[in-house]
Amino acid sequence: MDTTTILDRIGHTPIVPVRRLNPHAGVIILAKLESFNPAGSVKERVALSMVEAGEVSGALTPDKIVLEATSGNTGIGLAMVCAVKGYRCQLVMPESASIERRKILAALGSEILLTPAKLATDGAIEQAYAMAREHPERYFLTDQFNNPANWQAHYRTTGPEIWEQTNGTVTDVVVTLGTTGTAMGLCRYFADHHPQVRVTAMEPFLGHKIQGLKNMKESYKPGIFDKSLPHAIVHVADDVAFDMARQLARQEGLFVGMSSGAALAAALQVAAKLTSGVIVAIFPDGGEKYLSTALFSPAGPAPEPATPKLRFFNTAKRRKEVFQPRTGNQVTFYACGPTAHKLATLAHCRRFVVADLIQRMLTQQGYEVKFYMNFTDLDDNTIEGAAQSGQPLATFTSHYIEEFKRDMAAMGVMAPAGYPLASDYVEKMFEIAGQLLDRGFAYEKHGSVYFDIAKLPKYGKLSGVDLEAIQVGKTVDLDAYEKQNPHDFTLLKRSTLSELKTGVFFQTRWGKVRPGWHIECAAMTLSLFGDTMDIHTASHDLLFPHHENENAIAMALTGKPLARLWMHSGQLTVDGHKMSPELDNVLSLRDVLARGYTAREVRFFFLAANYRKPVDFTFKKLDAARQSLRRLDEFCHKLLCLSPDLPHPEVAAYFSDLEARFHAAMDDDLNVSQALGALFDFVKKVNPVVAAGQLDRDQKRYILAAFEKINRLLNVFNLRECPLDPTVCQLIKEREEARQKKDWRRADAVRAELDRQGIIIIDTTKGPVWKKKDTNLVWIEPCPTPQGEEGG
Repeated sequence: MDTTTILDRIGHTPIVPVRRLNPHAGVIILAKLESFNPAGSVKERVALSMVEAGEVSGALTPDKIVLEATSGNTGIGLAMVCAVKGYRCQLVMPESASIERRKILAALGSEILLTPAKLATDGAIEQAYAMAREHPERYFLTDQFNNPANWQAHYRTTGPEIWEQTNGTVTDVVVTLGTTGTAMGLCRYFADHHPQVRVTAMEPFLGHKIQGLKNMKESYKPGIFDKSLPHAIVHVADDVAFDMARQLARQEGLFVGMSSGAALAAALQVAAKLTSGVIVAIFPDGGEKYLSTALFSPAGPAPEPATPKLRFFNTAKRRKEVFQPRTGNQVTFYACGPTAHKLATLAHCRRFVVADLIQRMLTQQGYEVKFYMNFTDLDDNTIEGAAQSGQPLATFTSHYIEEFKRDMAAMGVMAPAGYPLASDYVEKMFEIAGQLLDRGFAYEKHGSVYFDIAKLPKYGKLSGVDLEAIQVGKTVDLDAYEKQNPHDFTLLKRSTLSELKTGVFFQTRWGKVRPGWHIECAAMTLSLFGDTMDIHTASHDLLFPHHENENAIAMALTGKPLARLWMHSGQLTVDGHKMSPELDNVLSLRDVLARGYTAREVRFFFLAANYRKPVDFTFKKLDAARQSLRRLDEFCHKLLCLSPDLPHPEVAAYFSDLEARFHAAMDDDLNVSQALGALFDFVKKVNPVVAAGQLDRDQKRYILAAFEKINRLLNVFNLRECPLDPTVCQLIKEREEARQKKDWRRADAVRAELDRQGIIIIDTTKGPVWKKKDTNLVWIEPCPTPQGEEGG
């Protein structure tokens, strides 16, 4: 009876000459085609060797799962060997491994666990080691990177085959470096038996994209690798390897993979130094596993991943633009701040949450951000407010400035580099007014100084306003001052009698005046940033006339726009109406907090909407935002308190999809609503995984790391574990002991006591978890429970 299996067909692969691609007369280049192994690659030799070594040593028993970290070919070999021998096989690989390889593995019955693509092969290695370390009774780790059975397979089979197939004429062998088993085995075989044969190893460059190969500096160096054994180590660039693989198909009829192209390129380097000789290049696999990769795509050689391009909508250009700062890696950024005469309203909150998001995004992208937000502490509102309160102007405004800072801190808004005060730049304002008068852009009338918009042809281009359609009275203080043109705006205002009485005025060559609003911001920004800045932001209702006017001042002075990029958040309404005292619908942040909401919930409400679109605030909508945030809180708490267990095979794919979609959305003009869509999709997919306890320590760690990175942008997650109440802990222990003793009366009594304390118990397959009533702090892991069987 024939007892052979497909495993007996491993090895004895053919060698064929490379003719048309070999320009070196006198040097023969032979390709050893490992794709002729039953499952298509050189790794079947290694897979069989490692499994049989485990059987001989007794480390591999029928109840264990064969485990390996692999980018594909070793996994296919192990899957085939395990299928024949009847072992379960679980393979850990980067999700970047070609789809063909993954389909082959699934067809062979292997269980696949994907790790994040950005962690490459090293991430798969770390994952496999952690699984074997934490569950030694469950897994047999073949450990191709450290297992001597890897190189021994080539010592026993590949080396002797080469010698026999060349009738002893081989002078050089060229092999690529991945696990390094092929190179190490051949080096040792020829050193022991035919020391005149030189073995050259090909190592890819740093940052390479050749699947299955390793650069020893950027990856974990295999334990079986000995750099002193090869005769030489040469390097081949990705594009050369890819092109050579394509040329092998077109000119030699050899349909091979990318590492085979690298092997031939290295063999040609060796041949160029010889006058005669026989070179055998190991071609690790065929090309059918790479049809979906860049190797055989119309685009040509494998491209580098596209660098993410941060794009912002520029109000001045009416389009999105790729963001490029003026100077290297430094970004100058200014936000129009509040007038220091009242508490922060919801409109302020939205405006400065958007500014905060911009600052966080720029910082996360690696820019050095010089961000300032001013306080207007010298204008009609502050002067009137101080007079009504009977306080000095500085005392009155400083109170509201400090309260505003406190509110923004509650909203999770990062502090800027500085808070310039308008009152500190008055002399600069007078200097600007004088320069504008001297250049003919301004005129004096009845003790006030005005900007003459007719002298600036580009006036109106920033806002796109139609000056003919402007209703008289829309511009600032139109009724109080006489102008040559009702559209002209005030630079310096003649002081009123009340201002003279309270001493709020400045003596100048134009008389007793105080600055207007528009020149204040222009003076501060020109002092802080010079002729122009990178980004200026505020809400859309400040676009005209304020931003148009301060930009006009800068254009008249410097010939440059005040900012290269103007970003405006949409207007906020309350119950469908613009906030105004007349409608009695002005809501401050503290009004909302007084109704039991948190500043974090308000922040999330504003973030969830596209920053450029108008937002209508209602408490019903805020309730919906609260519920969405609680979903995220619940997931984060479950994740934080989850005890690591066996890994889930699809989590890496979910995780990479989240990262790709989230950050692509944020790069596209801060599309937070789309980014949150990706986040909630991820939570929906992973929630059942967490509930079933199917995450191991590494998976939990990289999900939390991704959430922390996202939270550095959004700043809404609660990623801190909640401490357990000792009383609750003790009661939960007592209940579990009662359940295990089947003392249901006592168990029910303890549950009732916990309920009276506001604690809800949920029994799961992993043990009980608890949450407090009427809070969003849920699914907290309890104290360790007694050992024994689960109760009913």
